[in-house]
Amino acid sequence: MSAGEVTVVALNLEDGGWDQQHQDHRKLDLLPEVIGQVPGEVDVVLFQEGKYYGFRGQRLRYRAENLLADFGLRSFMTPSTIGQLHDLVFVRWPRFRPIEHFKAELPDAFHDQIGWLHFGVEGLERPMAVRSLQWAYWDGGTRLDAAQKLTRFAAPGQLTLLGGDFNALWPDCDDHAEFEPGWERLPPHKRTHKTLPPGLRLDGRLVSDRRATQVLHEVGFINAGCVAGDMTPTVNSHIDQGQGARIDHILSSPDLAPALVPDSYRVWISELGDRISDHRMISVRLDLDRLGR
Repeated sequence: MSAGEVTVVALNLEDGGWDQQHQDHRKLDLLPEVIGQVPGEVDVVLFQEGKYYGFRGQRLRYRAENLLADFGLRSFMTPSTIGQLHDLVFVRWPRFRPIEHFKAELPDAFHDQIGWLHFGVEGLERPMAVRSLQWAYWDGGTRLDAAQKLTRFAAPGQLTLLGGDFNALWPDCDDHAEFEPGWERLPPHKRTHKTLPPGLRLDGRLVSDRRATQVLHEVGFINAGCVAGDMTPTVNSHIDQGQGARIDHILSSPDLAPALVPDSYRVWISELGDRISDHRMISVRLDLDRLGR
């Protein structure tokens, strides 16, 4: 059986669709329109900032799932361990069949298992590990700790897909350089969130803290945007005085990387996207038949 192509989307929906003006989640109703911008069938949605999605019997989580019912997607939620911005994964059913899902509240979940789902995928003999994540915006050390917990998923034999809001730039590659924000243009209370801390700055200059993403790069994770050579910032231009950068990423393990279709990567810039979130949706296609058997 052919595994075919898989379309993957990563979306940080600001506060899960919360509308500050009306004090409700009405922006969530725009979710089908946002996802519908991607041509063809969407197979995986890596979703961040499910604010209050665990309240009232997970009412908002299922509201999101019902909104995407016509897409054939079902949801899996990993409760946040640091607040109410939960991470979700939506997959096309039954093409993706859940095998296991590790959450912090499970008694046997180890620290580096939390958030991971394993799926059987039609046409693949090996399961695929999938994770949606959002790293801390406030501290590079916290992000570095999170990165170290991901490294084993880059090991040989692992078909790993992860993506979301890393709140960190990716390391530069030989043929391109990431946009380096002018961090000094931000107010003082924001300048240290994504820059190297005191003691690690060269000549005291504010430069992006890429230690966490450097760890992922060195263990072999492949960034879909780098493969495409597309350095478009994933933070909307009206955020951080235009000093946002490419901090949302879709990554694959070395064994899954051959499936990446380079020219399929896209950062979705639209008026609709600007209304619904401070982050831009990104997407890429995987041709799983390139993996062989």
